Amino acid sequence: MTEEQLSEFLQFVMGSYERFDPQDVRMMLAVVHQESQQPIGWCGVFPNDMLDPSDREVAYAISRDHRNKGYITEAVRALTAYLFERTSLNRIVGIVKTYNPSSRRVLEHTGFQYVNRRRLSDGEVYDYFELHSTHSDGKAIERITSKPLSINLRRAEHQDAIVLTEICTRAFDHAIRVWTKGKHDLDSNLSPPGYNSVRLHEYVIREWDYYVVEADGCAIGGVSVNVLGQEIARLDKIYIDPVCQGRGAGSQVIRQIEAAYPHILHWRLETSGRQTSNHHFYEKLGYVRMYASDEEYGYEKKIDAESWKYNPVIEHEYVQANLDSTWYSSSTMKNSRITDCNLSGSKLTNLNMTEMLLADLRLTNTKFEFCALDGVQFQDTHLGAGNVPMQWKHCDLVGSRFVDCDLSGVELEACQVARMKINGVSIEHLFEAYERLNNC
Repeated sequence: MTEEQLSEFLQFVMGSYERFDPQDVRMMLAVVHQESQQPIGWCGVFPNDMLDPSDREVAYAISRDHRNKGYITEAVRALTAYLFERTSLNRIVGIVKTYNPSSRRVLEHTGFQYVNRRRLSDGEVYDYFELHSTHSDGKAIERITSKPLSINLRRAEHQDAIVLTEICTRAFDHAIRVWTKGKHDLDSNLSPPGYNSVRLHEYVIREWDYYVVEADGCAIGGVSVNVLGQEIARLDKIYIDPVCQGRGAGSQVIRQIEAAYPHILHWRLETSGRQTSNHHFYEKLGYVRMYASDEEYGYEKKIDAESWKYNPVIEHEYVQANLDSTWYSSSTMKNSRITDCNLSGSKLTNLNMTEMLLADLRLTNTKFEFCALDGVQFQDTHLGAGNVPMQWKHCDLVGSRFVDCDLSGVELEACQVARMKINGVSIEHLFEAYERLNNC
């Protein structure tokens, strides 16, 4: 707010005190620190133009210097208890932006019940909560919390990447807090590589089958599918925002995905070995555990073959085939898809790989020799868990660009660097500055 807007708002609030009506509650109070007697925040209940006229919303704020100490939670609890006792209110609502977990925790800690996710008149998405008076019959809360969500899936688009990243991050961060003892106790299912990276979600939207899970027109989760063949596919990730979990969304997602791929007869997925709730969930939906370890459980589900339809586009398909030490030469392999395969120790020589996508791969200790790399792009690559540095020898990289890359500790030896630029500064000018400093 501007100072003028704030002044008008405070005049509106303070004016309501003189004509306080317990039938039409409008109240805003300062939160004062008991020791310093200084105001450190505010807490209030009043109408909101974006909500139903009968709704009274709780709103609050606290100084940065006094956050994470429980003060605003204490204030909200005291204010709502007072209003239920002294006014005709029997229900107070709260709305929270989906990316504001601190505000959500205040509502949860003071007994507010999550109702649903809503897009309000300002175009923003909010999580909507309600708190009911203990004098009410309690049935309203029971109806709210027990009502299952009704979801639908839509194909994700590029602009969905940010929202999906936010929801995915909240979902997996929540799982990490529940199922681990800290960052040293992670596995690749509880903390999938890049789950909190917008660029990774953009890649999956672009190259895989990725869907937004929606309820009431608002995103509450995501699911990605990796089709491995004409009748086999893998559920790569399925996640629901923690605030929406426990209301039947996950099982609806699985059923809708299976219905959307009637030709898929064989579904696979992996989940963390310690997430027992996931084990029960998948087994209830017909998935059978194929292997188990402390870190990972693998599940498969076979669908009735009556609905299967042959895809004539795929002429040859090898699934779970043992092709160890197989040779391919003088062969046409255009438009091939190689997914979830172990290629360690393989040699790829004299190949035309123009416009080929190599993604989501592990290339530890791989060698590239005598390759034409014109137009090749390296995006969102890293050095793996071992952080073993790459080596570039005898390579022609004239005119190449490195943008937003971590080149810490990189060494250049016996390399031609004429006209090379670092952040727009030519290497020649940097060397000249270096020489002047040495001669001072």
